[in-house]
Amino acid sequence: QPQQKDYNDLCSLPDLNEKTLLENLRNRFKQEKIYTYVGSILIVINPFKFLPIYNPKYVKMYDNHQLGKLEPHIYAVADVAYHAMLQRRKNQCIVISGESGSGKTQSTNFLIHHLTA
Repeated sequence: QPQQKDYNDLCSLPDLNEKTLLENLRNRFKQEKIYTYVGSILIVINPFKFLPIYNPKYVKMYDNHQLGKLEPHIYAVADVAYHAMLQRRKNQCIVISGESGSGKTQSTNFLIHHLTA
């Protein structure tokens, strides 16, 4: 059976296997929800178009929020790393990986945009 509900964290899937994972990602992508968590990991599917989710409203919305309280977003990851750095007084690292053309540079730009805002 196809997955009816989409899950913003794949760890929440009632039956976690390759099929349900891919169906959930496909379902979210069709709704232009390009971000999905796997715990504290963020999966991004490149929409190959600009989505209106990178403006000052979103910067403010994700400022100082706990990961997972709002829809997954690159700004949430940036904000969690920034606040962890302030609280722990230790450098933080965000790993961005993917295939050529997957949107790593653009994701890095959005992450830096949030940190500088």
